[in-house]
Amino acid sequence: MKRADGAAATRKAVAVKAKSAGRRTGSQPAKARNAADANGDKGSWHLARSDAERRLSDFEFALERLAQSYYRWKASCLAAVCQVPLTGDDVAVLNVVRMGDEPKRLAEVGQLLNRVDVPNLQYATRKLVRAGLIETEGRSSRKETRYRATARGRAVTEDYAALRATTLPPLFDALPGWIDSCAATTAQLDQMSGLYGQAARVAITKRHQS
Repeated sequence: MKRADGAAATRKAVAVKAKSAGRRTGSQPAKARNAADANGDKGSWHLARSDAERRLSDFEFALERLAQSYYRWKASCLAAVCQVPLTGDDVAVLNVVRMGDEPKRLAEVGQLLNRVDVPNLQYATRKLVRAGLIETEGRSSRKETRYRATARGRAVTEDYAALRATTLPPLFDALPGWIDSCAATTAQLDQMSGLYGQAARVAITKRHQS
């Protein structure tokens, strides 16, 4: 009886020791996994393999969301003052054509918007012409064709500007110091736009060299 009790106690002690050892040996990998998760090593995606790439990816996603919100806002603002269904891209073209009340070639519109997708720009201008918001002049050639806002286009863009003035500034006033930082942010974005353009040229060069 004593021998059986001793054997049972021994087995119990061994089991407790093994369980305790398992917790100790398993704790380190768990900590390592938690640290890896915190550092983004586990589950991070292919664009973020270092801290710098993670920060850049965070910026790019914020930029994507900002762009989508901005273009959705422009379409909504235009829809509130005009019954013509236009996208945010269309509204951008309309406002650039109206800028300074001077006729502009399609190439100039593309340069001001940093766009090289000429077919899409042509589609947008045709849509705006059909809507009676812009018109063409100088039809000697497509390159010489200029676009300018019609009387209706000027009225619509004025209404757009008025609604914009009563909607956006009060919201942005809730951001402390946004007016003071706006110029610096704009300059930074312009610089980054140039860097992305430079990177695009490098990528194209590498593609043709491979």
